[in-house]
Amino acid sequence: MRILLLRTWTTNIGNGFIDYGAKAMLERAFPDAEIVETGGYPNHAADTAALWRGTRKFERMAGHGADYESPTHQIRQNVVNVSELIDADLAVLPGCVLSRPTFRKYFDTLTRLRERDIPIVIVGGGGEEYDEAERKDVEAVFDALDIEVLLTRDRTAYEEYGDLVEYLYDGIDCSLFLGDAHQPPEANRQFDVHTFDKGGEPDIDGASSTIIRPDHAPFDEPYHFPVGERARELLGLETPLFEAENVFISDMVTDYLFLYANADVVRSDRIHACLPALTYGNRAQFYFDTPRANLFDRVPIDGDVTSEPVRFDMDELEREKDAQVEALEEGVTTVL
Repeated sequence: MRILLLRTWTTNIGNGFIDYGAKAMLERAFPDAEIVETGGYPNHAADTAALWRGTRKFERMAGHGADYESPTHQIRQNVVNVSELIDADLAVLPGCVLSRPTFRKYFDTLTRLRERDIPIVIVGGGGEEYDEAERKDVEAVFDALDIEVLLTRDRTAYEEYGDLVEYLYDGIDCSLFLGDAHQPPEANRQFDVHTFDKGGEPDIDGASSTIIRPDHAPFDEPYHFPVGERARELLGLETPLFEAENVFISDMVTDYLFLYANADVVRSDRIHACLPALTYGNRAQFYFDTPRANLFDRVPIDGDVTSEPVRFDMDELEREKDAQVEALEEGVTTVL
């Protein structure tokens, strides 16, 4: 069996954690399968190019007045994704993809896969807002693409979208399989990690004397889309990224995993800074209010992750991973 793993885009390094974990999950579930990874960055680039053109007054005045947010906009249709050039038995789309932005980017590619009768399975799926508009968009895409297998990553997604599919599993986030995918070496000193890019870094009593500050956006303003330093400026954050001490930025997922696996404590307003630390048995504290944080409820932890540094129950995590692998195997049998 050949499985296409439809990666997203590591303009946000947290997406790389999801992709790494999804591959490890697939390898456990289907050890004899050929897993072919293809990137979603072409779709992301075309999407940002379309949105950028849609904001330019000259383009609108020149008669380019199409709906620049439409998933079938010509700019998005012009891009080629390698997955469209490969024969496969199954395509797997991992992560927090149950949202208009993700489906807007990937819709044309997913449509072309379905036209070749390649089933699409979503693993570790979650939404962003879980409001009526998002529900409507997700329902339309599931119907158009005949998506019948969904393994969610939080209880909210399970309850909101379970009626759309034939096979549903109340699952966990793909990044919780990172320990199966990669084991970083040990660090030669102690440090904490603080990753804050949605708000200012809080003052922490009792933090390590050495604090490393990773940024999750290694590629600044790809195709004119503001990320990294420019995004921080637009958010009004007081301290520019490179004016803090011990700033870290890299285009390698494993560099970030080294930090999160070795930190004494990770404090962050990014879910996918906390999850890797917890997955490697370390402590983490989360500092942002979002429905996406419901995924923390799927694995027992020894406290409230939003009020203090906590750890996962590692034995329970392994049981949840085993159950997810079994569910993936069972779900795939319904479409093959």
